[in-house]
Amino acid sequence: MPAYASEGLSQHFSRSAKWIALGVLGFYGIQDSFFSIQPTDRGNIRRFGVVQYEKPLAPGLHFKIPFIDAVDRIQVSLVTMHIPPFDVTTVDNQKVTLDLNFNYTIPENKVYHLMYEIGRPGNNEIESQIMPVVRDRASRIFAGQNMVTVNVNRNEIQTLIEQSISKSVEELFGIEPHSLQIAGIKPSDAFMASNELAVKAKNDAIAAENTKRTRQFEADQQVIKAKGEADGAIEAAKGRAAAVRLEAEANKTKLELEGSGQEARLSAEIKPFGSPERYIQYLSAKAALNWNGQQPQVVAGTGSSTNLLVPMPMAK
Repeated sequence: MPAYASEGLSQHFSRSAKWIALGVLGFYGIQDSFFSIQPTDRGNIRRFGVVQYEKPLAPGLHFKIPFIDAVDRIQVSLVTMHIPPFDVTTVDNQKVTLDLNFNYTIPENKVYHLMYEIGRPGNNEIESQIMPVVRDRASRIFAGQNMVTVNVNRNEIQTLIEQSISKSVEELFGIEPHSLQIAGIKPSDAFMASNELAVKAKNDAIAAENTKRTRQFEADQQVIKAKGEADGAIEAAKGRAAAVRLEAEANKTKLELEGSGQEARLSAEIKPFGSPERYIQYLSAKAALNWNGQQPQVVAGTGSSTNLLVPMPMAK
């Protein structure tokens, strides 16, 4: 190929490359000239380190000088910042691991202050400033708490931490705090082990007390049963004694009545004769009339006393 032809071809490719480079540069320049701000954000432009606007840029499409201007954005909608777990110490020297969530928003009039007067532009830099404050205020509150009562006072502790953190971040950074949640309170393993032993000892004591009460109840039941049996035996003995007494009184009454009856019968038999002597004479006379002339078969008595004669039937 002739030399002049080769030189012309080289110049042609060189001019084409320049136009292609200019086209690409123009394309990226146009693309880099426009940017948008989302409804949840606010923004501003820095040109050679100089902030271009006093008020933050509102949501929408905006223009900047390509390859020169830098766009800064910051979220102004509600932010939930998670505080990674960290350790605090209670007044009784017990370690506690806390896990917190802090909710806040950025007021419109504090956007410039937060973007350019605290740390570096952007939310990440702001949160790196907030986290040490949150940890410090939570540690101060827990330093006055007793580990034994932490669970009981959890709501009160959360309120105290929220109030302290909210006041501090508002004064230091100008952000608007909304709420704080204690996502987790984890005591140390040593405390948990000690607490489990204490709970077990308490449960054992309760079980022993219940066993004692059960056995006391059973013993009381035995005493009540024995007393009931003793009272029953006493009442039975009293009943038997009363029965014997009533029977004796009945026998006595019976004898008295029988004696009274015999006395009445004798009195009735004697009365017609006027006196006992005449009644005896009557009986003697009656006996003499019934005598058959034989001597009695049985003679009882002694020579010095009256003999008792018992008549016996005659043998046939």
